[in-house]
Amino acid sequence: MGIGKTTALRSLCGEQMISSDVVNLDRAANAKEFTTVGTEFGEIDLGDGERVQVCGCPGQERFSFVRQWILSVSMGVFVMVDVNQPGDVQEASRLLQDIAAFEQPPVVLILNARAAPAAAVDAFAAAIAGAGHGVIPVLQADPRDRPQMLDAIGVLASMLSLQSEER
Repeated sequence: MGIGKTTALRSLCGEQMISSDVVNLDRAANAKEFTTVGTEFGEIDLGDGERVQVCGCPGQERFSFVRQWILSVSMGVFVMVDVNQPGDVQEASRLLQDIAAFEQPPVVLILNARAAPAAAVDAFAAAIAGAGHGVIPVLQADPRDRPQMLDAIGVLASMLSLQSEER
């Protein structure tokens, strides 16, 4: 909750996205004014008639059923983290276990959504690999910065392309 999922979608899709934000009633968990309670959808116009559909899901555990549904129909996903937060290795690990449990798990790219030194990003990636998830790329991208988010989409698209070549 509060990592920037809705902000990332808004950066990528503009105001044309469908949001499910409502007033946040759980200010003890996070002081932000609004929170996501359902699936959010948008499209990215890549030009030349090419479009990519993207969606986001709520971060609160009480909405995990929404996350499970989105993951089950996704080809590629971003797991957004803040490598500066001590609990984020465990949280990301839990999400990665959920993703790996699918019959056809989506390709995963971890996005560090907060500024961090390269050493912290490397340590996070090593901890994820050490937790048994293998090597998963960790990319730093500010959810408010459209060019950075488009670069992240490009990396994920490349990963998907490589996966399809391996089949």
